[in-house]
Amino acid sequence: MSIAPPSMRYAVLALLSCQQYLAVAFLYAAVPAVLRQQGAPLPLIGLFGLVFLAFTVNFLWAPVVDRHRLTPLGRRRSWILLMQALAAAVTAAAAFLDPARQIPALLAASLALATIAATQRIATLGYAADSLAPAQRATGAAVMGWGMSVGNAIGGAAGLYLIEAFGWRAALLSGAALMVLLAGLAPALPEPAAGPPPRRAARGAWRQPGMWRTIVIIWPATFGVALAFPMAAPWLVDLGLPLSQVGLVIAAATVLAFTSAGPLAGLGLRRLPASHAVLASALVLTPPFGLLAAVEGLLAPGTWTLLSVFAIFSALAVQNVAFNTYFYSLARPGQAATDVTFLAAMMSVAAMAGFGASGFVAKAWGYGATLGAAAAGYAVTALLAWRLARP
Repeated sequence: MSIAPPSMRYAVLALLSCQQYLAVAFLYAAVPAVLRQQGAPLPLIGLFGLVFLAFTVNFLWAPVVDRHRLTPLGRRRSWILLMQALAAAVTAAAAFLDPARQIPALLAASLALATIAATQRIATLGYAADSLAPAQRATGAAVMGWGMSVGNAIGGAAGLYLIEAFGWRAALLSGAALMVLLAGLAPALPEPAAGPPPRRAARGAWRQPGMWRTIVIIWPATFGVALAFPMAAPWLVDLGLPLSQVGLVIAAATVLAFTSAGPLAGLGLRRLPASHAVLASALVLTPPFGLLAAVEGLLAPGTWTLLSVFAIFSALAVQNVAFNTYFYSLARPGQAATDVTFLAAMMSVAAMAGFGASGFVAKAWGYGATLGAAAAGYAVTALLAWRLARP
């Protein structure tokens, strides 16, 4: 564990999450909004979410990241530095693509960015596992969520503003320059002192007690909210907002949700056993989505849309804290990066299914149907957590 004080650990984790989600925010906020503005159909936009396949399979190379260091900087910092440099290079290359005419190439670049972000996420989870004591993990998850929201705001809102104001190429080159700047901070980060896990143990995450039961519990909630999440930007575009305002709304919703709902969840979960985290979060999140789905058409379209977008990001903030708190409680000592990455990857399987279906659901039954699906998913997860979770 790191000898740095808790405040330093939290600040480092916030910075790492911000770095990691610059590229992710560009993928889920900027690209869908640009494609929708240019007339791309909702099913194509929804399928674009499949670039996050990397987050589903990154557990396959998590033991490599968990064990090996690439430079004298250490295991965690060396991987973080390399991934940030690669993200900057891919973003700069994507700047020279035409998003209206080179969609396959843009898809390939997006897949590369997602793979890089998924690899950096392994190193970041390892950094958190090595740096935080068990009692600090709920707060650490909330802090990492807040850092993610700032990265989302920069990569999403600022990216959309720059695209609209200066064009695609200038915006992406600016983003690449920012990534280079942040990568330069990696050598200054304190490296955790924990050593690498035993080779055999690092390969057995899927065989640990409780892993598959946990996956069954979290899948319905993950699938449900993943139906709603990719539609946030197209939803706002269809409302008539220009790209700059779409980015601003998404950034504001993200930062507000992860500054309020995330820390509140962290405080609440500190008082509960980790095994109750998923149940509590699912019970809290089911009613808001059910209510929003029920009042579609009764509220003004703008008000209903803004409330729905905020609900989606608040759910992600609460879910981030609750799920990660439970994941860390299941991880083996010294191997939390591998174990938590495996659980997060399995969660991504459900998320990818939701991403792929979201555009088809929204086109067939409207955006409100995706909110109803989120409510149903959280309700099923609450039931499963009540029946299957063990203290």
